[in-house]
Amino acid sequence: MDPTLTRADRLVGQVLGEVGSLPDVFVELEVNFFLLRRLLGVRTKGTERQGKVSKLAKGEILMLNIGSMSTGARVLAVRNDLAKLQLTSPVCTSKGEKVALSRRVEKHWRLIGWGQIQAGSTLEVPPCPI
Repeated sequence: MDPTLTRADRLVGQVLGEVGSLPDVFVELEVNFFLLRRLLGVRTKGTERQGKVSKLAKGEILMLNIGSMSTGARVLAVRNDLAKLQLTSPVCTSKGEKVALSRRVEKHWRLIGWGQIQAGSTLEVPPCPI
C-alpha cells in the first residue's frame, strides 16, 4: 500500500482483505443494546447526582463505534432492547460484533451503552474489475 494513504490515520476503521473474504457491508443495523444507568464524564454541581441515561428515541442521532470505525447512526425504531439504526456511512462488519453507543451531551459525545449486532440490511459490493 502507498504510505500516503495511511498517513495521519486516514484509513482508521477501514477494512482491507482479499475479494470474497471480507464480511458484509451494512447500511442499516439491528442492535440488541444495553444502556448505562448514569452518564459518565458529566460534571455535577454541588450535591447533584449524575444524570440518568434516557431511553433511545426515534429520530435521535447517535455515534457508533464498531471496532476502530466511528460512524453516525439515526434511530429508526426502538422496541424493548432492540434498536434499528440507519448508518451515515456503510460499515464492513459481521453479525455478533460488539458496538459502543454514544450520545451528544453538552457538545461532547458521551458513552451511554453498548450492544451486539443481530441483523441488518447490506450493501451490494460490485466485483473487482481486475
